[in-house]
Amino acid sequence: MHEEALLRDLRRKVDALSAEHGGATIVRARVAVGRLSHLEPTHLREHWVRAMAGGPAAEAVLDVETIPGLDDPHATAVVLRSVTFAEAPTPGSSAPDG
Repeated sequence: MHEEALLRDLRRKVDALSAEHGGATIVRARVAVGRLSHLEPTHLREHWVRAMAGGPAAEAVLDVETIPGLDDPHATAVVLRSVTFAEAPTPGSSAPDG
């Protein structure tokens, strides 16, 4: 249950960032996982795929770091550190003819 809440929160944040950037697609996200969050990086990646399905980060690569300190204020959290948006096409450009 706690894991689902953490992932729902990440999804809300990712969706909001995308909306702030005109619905831009997110290609990479970097998160930090607290040692007391009950999420291992591998487990988080599995949940990430399901949580982001159908959204702006559906295909995003997820980079995960661990917050080492048990006394860190984020020890029980998953913190969205950064996202990378897909590059927007240059105005006036088009796909090359095949």
